[in-house]
Amino acid sequence: MQLCLSFTVARSNFVVISIVRILLVSLTLLLGASCSLVTSPEPLPKGFYGLESATAPVPELAAWLGVEVAFNESDSLESLDLQPGVRLTEVEGGGPAAEVGLRIGDVLLSFDGTPTDDPERLDSLLRGVASERAVALEIQRGDQVFAVNPVVRLRSSDQLRGLYFVERALWRVALTEGGDFPYPKIHLLAEGSPLRQAGAREGDWIMSFQGRDPGSPAELIRRVRRELQPGEEFKLTVRREANGRVRELEGWAWMPRTVLNEIGLWPVFSWNVDRAENRETFEVGNLIILSLFKLRRVGSIKRWSILSLLTWETGTAMLQTVEVEG
Repeated sequence: MQLCLSFTVARSNFVVISIVRILLVSLTLLLGASCSLVTSPEPLPKGFYGLESATAPVPELAAWLGVEVAFNESDSLESLDLQPGVRLTEVEGGGPAAEVGLRIGDVLLSFDGTPTDDPERLDSLLRGVASERAVALEIQRGDQVFAVNPVVRLRSSDQLRGLYFVERALWRVALTEGGDFPYPKIHLLAEGSPLRQAGAREGDWIMSFQGRDPGSPAELIRRVRRELQPGEEFKLTVRREANGRVRELEGWAWMPRTVLNEIGLWPVFSWNVDRAENRETFEVGNLIILSLFKLRRVGSIKRWSILSLLTWETGTAMLQTVEVEG
């Protein structure tokens, strides 16, 4: 009799424990299903505002080659990747390029030994030419690669050019042209920029990205956005402005913070927040028709409710400053 009773009690305890485990798992699943995690981008420092729209006039006398160029897209329907160089889309009659026999469809691979894989890079290189002189161009025509040396001319220009190129998310950096050194230059780094954490400094020239020539500042930012995902590793070669030292750097692209946006266990409780609108709601006992308790906040005003019958407000309406995210 005692043995049978012990067995019965033990089996009952096992059943109770099993039921409790099932309930806990069910509650966990319900709780997990009602959770919401969102990424929260951080605003750029105020020093970045206005950089993207900053412009400067091209020098009164600018080097002129007499061509218009575009990205060198593949002619294959199976591959739409960009190929090395820029393709000539227009060759002005009587211009330096036409005088050495260049044609529409030719591909300009390099300018004075510097690769030209994007139109902005060629514009930057031309701005670095201060006098009429011969320049060395490497040209591809079909399967043939040859060199020509046109004499660029100076002519007046009233164009404007962008001064800075901002990457807001993955690097949090502002780049500019490198002046006499034909590589992107770091103009400004955010405090938490992955480039700063990797060891780069403001004033450094970026000489390679992922083992390749970076191109112009605009092209480098395009490549960062195209080739990197949040949290992925990147590799750079930079040249220090102060001493000319070349360094190899490694870092990881910026990963946005993840914050809890909503949690609940219906019908026991629920909580959610809308940070963009500065709204927050907390509710206990959601019985569809009424709530046992509900607190809703909009800015500094709180609206309280008990049994959906007794309601009152606290707080004072006031103008609030909302920080614009970069």
